[in-house]
Amino acid sequence: MTSKLVKRVQSLRELERAWHAIRKNARDSKSEDVQREVENFAEDASSRIHSISWRLSRGKFKFEQAKGIPIPKVGADGQKSKTKFRPIVLAPLESRIVQRSILESLMSHPAMGDYAVTPYSFGGIRRRNGQELAAVPAAVSAVLKAIEDGARYVASADIRAFFTRISKSTVRDIVSKSVQDDEFMPLFDAAIKVELANLADLRERAALFPIEDIGVAQGNSLSPLLGNILLRDFDSAMNEGDCRCIRYIDDFIILAPTKQAGAARMKKAIKILADLGMELSPEKSSKEPHSIQGSFEFLGIEFSNGFIRPSTKSHQRLMTQINAALQSSLTTFRAHRVGHVFPKPQSLVSALKRIDGIIQGWGKHYRFCNDDTLIQYLDSLVRDCLRTYIGAYSDARERSAESERQFFLGVEKLSSIKREPFLWPNTKS
Repeated sequence: MTSKLVKRVQSLRELERAWHAIRKNARDSKSEDVQREVENFAEDASSRIHSISWRLSRGKFKFEQAKGIPIPKVGADGQKSKTKFRPIVLAPLESRIVQRSILESLMSHPAMGDYAVTPYSFGGIRRRNGQELAAVPAAVSAVLKAIEDGARYVASADIRAFFTRISKSTVRDIVSKSVQDDEFMPLFDAAIKVELANLADLRERAALFPIEDIGVAQGNSLSPLLGNILLRDFDSAMNEGDCRCIRYIDDFIILAPTKQAGAARMKKAIKILADLGMELSPEKSSKEPHSIQGSFEFLGIEFSNGFIRPSTKSHQRLMTQINAALQSSLTTFRAHRVGHVFPKPQSLVSALKRIDGIIQGWGKHYRFCNDDTLIQYLDSLVRDCLRTYIGAYSDARERSAESERQFFLGVEKLSSIKREPFLWPNTKS
């Protein structure tokens, strides 16, 4: 008899929810391969989801090998590192759908409640019933509540290479004891196992990827939950007494009534993490607590004695994204030659739509910030960028052949659409 947990994972309802979540996330992906894979799946999503469900129910579903992608880390100077990489694991779409279904099913299991939902952890946690805030806004709200309750000193920290330090077997034992479902565990084990199809191509960088027990895949939707499970006791211990520790995956901030209390709590964090085989990133962690009357940052947010605003890096990245998108479109305008195919994604309409999406996404992410002056300043920078872009577009348009100009707008020509005209029948006898 199939267990309730396994039934839920393989149900059409849960798989469809997982598919819709992945499809939504893919819209923001910078990978053309990811977007293409999602678009192809969407063409016949219903039958493919039915196929996944059928294979799961008969024990025929297999997690295919993933692809290891070493993403260079960006240094403080904004330059990509030539030696430091983030080991991203991209599993095939069907595998990602099942992993997501397992995640949602686990988080809904009564025995996993204490692990999936804790008062001081906010990353990888879905919105709780009756709560208006989740993720970064909820974490920021918790920081402000701690200040309201008497915290006067802060210290922030980042756990170095967090996902690569998580023990699969340790987390697996916790999950197994909690759900007590022998039928579910083999599926869970297969979902968190890392097998790479391009291991040989990665060469010396292969050692960065979590193919052994230590480490979980960055890119697997289950990984944040695995981290939260492992750090459940950390969250509890760090919030005893009059200090608060707000954590978002591998970033956390300690809020204390005194400098001494904050320093003692940081030492406690270092000891607990060391017992888990983890350590703090010196370059991203406070050397000592400092007063909340000065500025401090957490999760890309600057807290500055009354102001809550996106950090300088955050709004610089916004403008970099906007400028890069507009410049890419302009470069295509200037390089286009009559008779060549014009890439529609670089057209004026597509570029402006892309900019609108960037602005809307960024603005909604920081909707809780209260520095109106900064927001208005950024609006003025965007206006300047658009004015420059429209002017350059007009110049490029004037220099182009009239027959090509509508391509620049993003409007297809009837004559460029491939046709398969019928032949008039031969009426001569």
